[in-house]
Amino acid sequence: MKNFNKVIAVAVSTLMLTACHNEDVIPGGASIQDMARFSASIAGPVTRAYDTSWDADDEIGISGTSGEVQYTNVCYFTSGSNGNFSPKDESKKIYFQDNNEVTFTAYYPWNDLKGSTTITADTWGQAEQKQFDFLWAQKKGSKAAPDVAFSFAHKMAKVVLTVKCGADVSYDEVKAAVLTLDGFKHGGSFNVTTGTAEATGNESTMWEFANNADTEVYNAPFKCDDTKQTVSYTLILFPQTFEAALPFTAELTGKQSFMANLDFTEANAEIDKADAKNEWVAGRQYNMGIVLNKTGIKVEGCTIAPWEEVDGGNIDAQ
Repeated sequence: MKNFNKVIAVAVSTLMLTACHNEDVIPGGASIQDMARFSASIAGPVTRAYDTSWDADDEIGISGTSGEVQYTNVCYFTSGSNGNFSPKDESKKIYFQDNNEVTFTAYYPWNDLKGSTTITADTWGQAEQKQFDFLWAQKKGSKAAPDVAFSFAHKMAKVVLTVKCGADVSYDEVKAAVLTLDGFKHGGSFNVTTGTAEATGNESTMWEFANNADTEVYNAPFKCDDTKQTVSYTLILFPQTFEAALPFTAELTGKQSFMANLDFTEANAEIDKADAKNEWVAGRQYNMGIVLNKTGIKVEGCTIAPWEEVDGGNIDAQ
């Protein structure tokens, strides 16, 4: 009986130590009831640039300070498209340390910042848009309201160029056309603290974003509409202002090349009125139709979708 009592005592002690150990991993002495619960949606009728919903294992970085505990760039991930996020590392769960309200900042996609607050990117590599389709959000939470629902906003600009058949140009030629866009800064940075995306570096020259056989990572995602016989290319780019219209070139089969100048001032005017500039504004999607003719290019009116929507003018190029 004495030995049996000793065994019971040891078992109870082990359970107590285990319980104490589990409680110790929660920072600041918080309890499991004080854990913050995060979910996320993306503002606007269009979600991320490259698809329409969260993917399994998509990761966001969350920061905030509760009491004396500072949470910095904690990685949370979603297991599906429902927008509910869980900590990638269970030991780094975010807890409320007191009854005060906490402002949380979140960004997408998560990066190992290594103490920095910025992410650099080169948008020439349009095949890897997922790496620089930057989103950002802020939301408050507390012990009394632990469900933190982020509403992410787009921080890059989106340009959709829909290429169409014109006079004496076939659908096959449209699909095979080599397209070039110049005059913009392709490099830049994203500040995860402020949510600001900024273009830096030199302007692009002779950047082939469609049917680039030499550097395939430059090729932008596209969608063919066989009924309308059009090809739409989606570009994700850093917000920036231009001093001149952007040169656009289409090279058809047989090495025929045609050029047009793309200007976004009129497109921005419906929203910005007299303050409109030739620029790409963060969070706006610019839709532009481009008709390829054997004698030149016609640029149809530009619109903006939310991302935001306005009407623009027509440009003819010979």
